[in-house]
Amino acid sequence: MAPRILKKPCYGLAELCQRWSVTELDIANFAIAGELTLSVVVVRLPLEEGSVEEMEDGHFADIPERQHWFTGTLDLWPHDVWQVMTAGGHDVTSFRADQGRYRSLWSRDAEAGVFTVRRDRLVLRHAELERFEAAQEAAAAAPPPPPICVGARGAAPKYDWDEFWCEVAVSMQFDGMPASQAAMVRRMEEWFAARDQHPDRSTVKKKIALLWRRHQEALARLPA
Repeated sequence: MAPRILKKPCYGLAELCQRWSVTELDIANFAIAGELTLSVVVVRLPLEEGSVEEMEDGHFADIPERQHWFTGTLDLWPHDVWQVMTAGGHDVTSFRADQGRYRSLWSRDAEAGVFTVRRDRLVLRHAELERFEAAQEAAAAAPPPPPICVGARGAAPKYDWDEFWCEVAVSMQFDGMPASQAAMVRRMEEWFAARDQHPDRSTVKKKIALLWRRHQEALARLPA
């Protein structure tokens, strides 16, 4: 009898839905909320890696370090996962990287600088599966949070950045992309203000900067 495989490098969407008794939409919502990182397996993909540095004018610039052909598993940004799972496929130009780093496609042909990810190609790494399931178990075992006293004074409330990214994704889908990065920042500041929250403008700007830059890179590759 062949041995039973208990650990795989990664898992497909159908297997995850069966394992957790959830729908694909549930998984998409976990992803856009930043609670689950989905990936894609690639073979000999032209990849550029480097660091991200803030310039004097407040914008961010990519500092390339190496270009190489990558084979393996690449993590996707939450907004790209959402587009793949809701539309069935999506062209990506960059992949998730550590803080202060970037991973993006490179090509001598500008029109070839995108990679199409289909929904059936999405996978979850084994390490991410274990991390997510451990987080779910910890949340189930944790005592309920104490009630919040609305009138109490003290430390400023913690900003819910997961909800922030959900709102960014939904607003882009239904309200469209703003005309400028500053307009996107103002849109999200208004969203915070409606919740009676006022994070520092520079913090909101930094969080929008990466998404905006990738969006502009994708636009630049569209045919004239």
